[in-house]
Amino acid sequence: ENCAACPEGLLESEFFGVERGAYTGASRSKPGLFERADAGTLFLDEIGEMDLGLQRKLLRALQEREVRRVGGREAIPVDFRLISATNRVLTEEVRAGRFRPDLLYRIDVITIRLPPLRDRRDDIPPLVAYLLARHSRAAGRDPPSMEPGALRLLCEYPWPGNVRELENELQRAIALGLETITPAGLSPKISRRRPVPGGDETCL
Repeated sequence: ENCAACPEGLLESEFFGVERGAYTGASRSKPGLFERADAGTLFLDEIGEMDLGLQRKLLRALQEREVRRVGGREAIPVDFRLISATNRVLTEEVRAGRFRPDLLYRIDVITIRLPPLRDRRDDIPPLVAYLLARHSRAAGRDPPSMEPGALRLLCEYPWPGNVRELENELQRAIALGLETITPAGLSPKISRRRPVPGGDETCL
């Protein structure tokens, strides 16, 4: 679940579920993400975007291993593994008062810091192949081929938006119906960059 993509007013019912009649339009009971993740794994993307009130309830669910649906009184036991991701530095968010320190201590068991895409350029060619195949399949077409010069430009671009920006660039090429992605077929911010002479051989 992407904590930044779900409207704030719906987050609580999405996470904890809702009982029938809890509010106007709640015509049936619905389990939340925590219940559905029972005995499994829940991945919360952009956890740094979660508001403080919901952080408190998430902390309680993790500590007590139980949840109550919106409008419900019964405690429902849950047991799940939580994996979370954020592009924010949570220690700085704690100092700014935007993230609860007790929740940070609770979720900070194993931390993996992923370097930005510009610092792991060897990952770009396999990511390009994977993303082209994935989005071409969704569009019902064969993946376009990639000219070496275009791939080199992708490898040399700094990608301030990381993998999301790379994914958007490749989706653009698919949406344009390109059968072969050439340097000219890339967006101007990339195609106008001059390839570095004798660039990274992993991009050939």
